[in-house]
Amino acid sequence: MADDYTCLWIRVGDAGEYEKFDDLDAAIEYLNELCVGKITDWIQDGFETVNFHGRDYISCYWGVANAHQIPDLDDSEKEHIENGLEKNYL
Repeated sequence: MADDYTCLWIRVGDAGEYEKFDDLDAAIEYLNELCVGKITDWIQDGFETVNFHGRDYISCYWGVANAHQIPDLDDSEKEHIENGLEKNYL
């Protein structure tokens, strides 16, 4: 989905700040540095992990520069993220 005008927006937890990434691999590296853990469920606009769930989930979506959301991640992008995240329990 990524092209010249889109970026991946990530917010870890309810108190987190939105961060933008140019590609999935950079976002996965960031998420692993924060020890978010493996995905337990995909929800609208993001996903839950053992460490971040309920209202404290991880926002993850493609958007334009002002963070306005555009189409959701496709199945191959979701699978890439799932395979890249490390198992971590806080």
